[in-house]
Amino acid sequence: MERPEHTAKCSCGAISVTIEGESYSMEEKDFNRLFPDEEIEGSYGNCDYCVNHWGIDLCNCGSGDKVGKCENDFEDCRNNKPAQTLGEERPSLIELMNQRGGF
Repeated sequence: MERPEHTAKCSCGAISVTIEGESYSMEEKDFNRLFPDEEIEGSYGNCDYCVNHWGIDLCNCGSGDKVGKCENDFEDCRNNKPAQTLGEERPSLIELMNQRGGF
């Protein structure tokens, strides 16, 4: 795993890391597991984790529920697909909505 360029903790408790210009959010326990030698450098008032429900441990449907714990019936929920995968650029909200049939 590449080392983060920046780390920050949100008021919600989630940690966001920036790797190669992409920001990824996660619970602190996941941050500690994935980046055991990294320190948290900064802080946010709000982040993508709490505002937009983007995170490596959150369901891709946008519910804010944990992967595998989401009770919505979208394909992403049934397949336990996370909103973010480390090292993969995330699609825009418009791309996601178009995948589900539009607004």
